[in-house]
Amino acid sequence: MSSKVVSDAAVADPKVKAKKKKTRQSPNTYVILFFITAFIAILSWFIPGGAYKLDDAGHAIAGTYAEVPSTPQGLWDVLMAPITGMLGSKATAAAIPISLFVMLFGSFLEMMEQTGALKLGLHKVAVASQKRLLVLIAVLTSVMSFMGTVEGAYEEGMVYLMMFIPILLALGLDTVTGVMIVVLGTQIGCLASTINPFATGIASGIAGISVGDGMGHRALMLVGLTAVVIAFIYQYARKVQANPEKSMQFYRRDEDLRLFAATEEGEVKMEKRQKWALGLFITTFVIMIVSLVPWTSLNENWTFFGTFTKWIGNTPGLREVFGSNIVPFGDWYFAELSMLLLLMTFVIGWVSGYTANEIVDITIKGAGGLVSTAFVVAMARGIQVVMDSGKITPSILHFGESTLSSLSPISFAIVSLIFYFLIACLIPSSSGLAAATMAIMASLSRFAHVDVSIMITIYCMALGLAKMVTPTSIVLMTCLQAAKVPYGKWVRFIAPYVAALFALCCVILAILVSI
Repeated sequence: MSSKVVSDAAVADPKVKAKKKKTRQSPNTYVILFFITAFIAILSWFIPGGAYKLDDAGHAIAGTYAEVPSTPQGLWDVLMAPITGMLGSKATAAAIPISLFVMLFGSFLEMMEQTGALKLGLHKVAVASQKRLLVLIAVLTSVMSFMGTVEGAYEEGMVYLMMFIPILLALGLDTVTGVMIVVLGTQIGCLASTINPFATGIASGIAGISVGDGMGHRALMLVGLTAVVIAFIYQYARKVQANPEKSMQFYRRDEDLRLFAATEEGEVKMEKRQKWALGLFITTFVIMIVSLVPWTSLNENWTFFGTFTKWIGNTPGLREVFGSNIVPFGDWYFAELSMLLLLMTFVIGWVSGYTANEIVDITIKGAGGLVSTAFVVAMARGIQVVMDSGKITPSILHFGESTLSSLSPISFAIVSLIFYFLIACLIPSSSGLAAATMAIMASLSRFAHVDVSIMITIYCMALGLAKMVTPTSIVLMTCLQAAKVPYGKWVRFIAPYVAALFALCCVILAILVSI
């Protein structure tokens, strides 16, 4: 019987039809955002219009709300919302700069994937540290944390896991240790996102602040919480190494040893070109961090970058070669970051020996892989467009202002963390979560006298914590599947660790709000 006949028979079978009907997938981010946009349009017919007086920065001034005639939004407005969101309008900033940055970040990562430099670098680090357990765990977890904080390492987590497990098993550890390193490592990085473009970048753009705002306290969080996670993992690893029976995967240790047997390839050598590519990869992130730090905000006398760029712009010869309108470090935003990523993608491709055509193909492929994420930004702007056009944003903010006015700033921050954690369990997409909530939450934080950069931190905290435990987390579920660890066992095992991290986040928020 041919496969087509089998397929037709299966379709004809009512039992198969019934089974297919029971299998339903949850709606993706686009569907969720479209329905939110439509729901907001419906609300515009029932919620009265409103307006606040604005300060010089364009922010609503608490206590100045007044009702105005609303403008109910229809089907045309809903369909046009994401288009207007992408192109921008007088009331809404265009999503194009953020979307372009996201796509070019995809190009940059695709180039690193093609060179193989990053994977080989991680493998060398793991092999070199395998005889020193604490060093091994500290280095691997720190690398995962770095990947999470600068580029939102997420779906690719399973690739790293499969590199680490053979080494960990050879040391008498278990597959759970590997899952902890990858999941807790990458997500503690996400929790303290410094310049993660898919979390901090998009959320800051929606909130209308610089990506560099709050970078200092997030960097300190990154160091401190990564150290805490390293301690958690090391404590568990020592226990398993000393007494293998205490591993929840001990019942299948022999099977794991066969399944994840280390290869006999010996020392893996990085070529000179790959070393250059890895060095340029790290250099790119260093430049990004330096360029986003608001130097003059930290100290009004730190004008060295501005002075240097003015000197170039006023010096004959240099002015003609480099240009007279160079943006100094500290004032960079999505346009300048996009330029850096495109430049470094081409430089890494050239250093790696690719032809111009191959570099362009890789650039387009990488950008294409993140078009879906880039479009989320336009959908986010679409929600904002409908709310602003319907004149209901001030009314919703007024309700939040009235409801939360009795909360202290610390209580407001902690309640916001709980809210974001619950929502992130359902929408673990960093871009999707920011799109659905940040415009409102940023404004509410201003009314609660909580700095908007702290609200960005709350959002990142919740995302990182949620993706350590929620079944909608891609990095978690793919790693558990690859390591053959049951989800139920993982939840019972990891819950105390997540609770401890949640408590630490509350303490950190209390300190940040009180400063």
